[in-house]
Formats: sequence, structure tokens, C-alpha cells
Amino acid sequence: MKRFLLGLVALSGAVAACTPNTSADDAANGVTSPAPTALLQDRFRIFESALDHTGTVSAVYEALDRRDLSVFAVVDHAAGAQSVDMTLPPSTLIIFGSAKGGTPLIAAEPLMGAELPLRALVYEKDAQVYLAITGMGFLERTYGLESRATVVDKINDLLSSIANEATSL
Repeated sequence: MKRFLLGLVALSGAVAACTPNTSADDAANGVTSPAPTALLQDRFRIFESALDHTGTVSAVYEALDRRDLSVFAVVDHAAGAQSVDMTLPPSTLIIFGSAKGGTPLIAAEPLMGAELPLRALVYEKDAQVYLAITGMGFLERTYGLESRATVVDKINDLLSSIANEATSL
């Protein structure tokens, strides 16, 4: 379990080490992508938050609750770092979803079970708070889910609305 948590701490550090870069599609959706590579920009959609870390985390919970989505786990990376006498800026991973939305994707490709449930990472870098969410386009291409494009599009729209709601005042 400690290795798993340390791996998550390392992942949040990799995402938090990103620098601003935005694609035209993301800009149209209100997304800013502080990611150093095209792969990370595609793997995670990253939104700049107008709220502080605590406010953004609360807003994510509220947005998920309004949509009857289940929160399966929450990982506080900063607390994990503190438990081993290290420090990180605030970083909270929220693992969430719905069996109704995920089951068709796992049925189409069982390896999607390693990607789902969905993830939202609220992290702070250089006094700015960001929300990184699962990049559904990346998953669609990676797992050959083109035949499930309708489901993928619905989930992507859902994630966009959650992220926009959770990062706005």
C-alpha cells in the first residue's frame, strides 16, 4: 500500500511540474493545459481554477454530488508526503464515477478497468490551483473505443461541465 501511495505522490508531482500550454480545442472548452508534453496534455485535461485548493476540492465534490456520481477514494498527496517527513503543495486526487457510465467501456475493452473510475486531481503550483481530469479522447484512442464514441463523448461532456463548474467563482 505504501508503494501505491508513493506512486500516486510521484504522479501528482509529475503533473504538478507542468508549464502552461493550451491546444485550440482545449481553449474553446475553457481548458488551460500546464503540461510539458503533448502526451500529458492529451492524457489529462487541465483547468486553471479561480478558487483556492480547498474551494476547488469542495466544488468538485458538490459537482459530483449534483450528478449522483460516486466518490470511491480520495488521496491527499500532501498528507502522504508529510507522513514520510517530506512536503508537497496541496494535492488531492478524487477517484469517482458511475457503473452506468463505465461498464459499457469496460465491456468493450476489459483493460479500461485499469483506467476507470475517473480521476480528478486538484493541485497547486506557483500559487495557482489547477484541476486535472481524465482525458477521454486519449482513452478512446488508446483502447480503440471508437465504436463507443457516443458514451465517450457523454463522459467527456460530463467531465468538462464538472471541471468548468468546479474551477469557476
